[in-house]
Amino acid sequence: MVLFFAAAFGQAVGGTGFNRPPAGVDEALRARVLEFYNLEHEGRFRQAESLVCEESRDRYYDMAKQRWTSVELIQTLYEEGFTKARATMALGTTMNTLSGPIPVKAPLTSLWRFEKGAWCRYIPEPSKDGIPSPFGIMKPSAGPPGAPPPPGAGAPSAPVDPRALASMVKLSRTAVALPASGGTETVEILNGMPGRVDLKMACPNAAGLQCKLSSETLPRGGKATLTLTYTPGQGAAPAPGEVHFIFEPLGTRKTVRVEFRR
Repeated sequence: MVLFFAAAFGQAVGGTGFNRPPAGVDEALRARVLEFYNLEHEGRFRQAESLVCEESRDRYYDMAKQRWTSVELIQTLYEEGFTKARATMALGTTMNTLSGPIPVKAPLTSLWRFEKGAWCRYIPEPSKDGIPSPFGIMKPSAGPPGAPPPPGAGAPSAPVDPRALASMVKLSRTAVALPASGGTETVEILNGMPGRVDLKMACPNAAGLQCKLSSETLPRGGKATLTLTYTPGQGAAPAPGEVHFIFEPLGTRKTVRVEFRR
């Protein structure tokens, strides 16, 4: 059985309404991202290095490489006028458990920049403390530069039960009904991961509806509160809509459906 950490991803196009790119931009980025990770999947790391931004190539050379067992692009999100992007992947690997290594599809978000007419993977300077992840701080694997790690090395340790994995980041409810006469409802967002999770939110375009998030950062075991407030106007109540969440670096997408009781 293959566990899939990102079960709530769903397929998304160019920011899922957060920042939809101009025509052709997302297609070019997706092709480049898939080319890079398929080269790693095939163990062709030298060829993959040519798709890394020039200033990041030394860092890529020094990184531990891994041959992914499968490659799936989940979504892309853009920044700074569509010259920078984040690509969220579901990559086949193995996870160390008390019962031994098991196959998983683990989430990974990489950074990309548009330089010299093409997209390239950007790798920031590594922190000596390691890389934050929803499984805690992940530190670089030991070994010769460029050498692939042994099976299961660097893979996160987490509960084997898929239900436990799915509930690590959760909402107290996924549907809210607001009175057409006006009112307020709240939803709690809970982080059960052993590391920090950052939260992005998009509120539906409904007249009179306000969405307020108490915090965009959820520490280990922390929670945030979404407050939905509806103030009616002169016309009829809005049509139902959805509040969209993206949890980084996990990459999980969740929604809260908002309806208006007439």
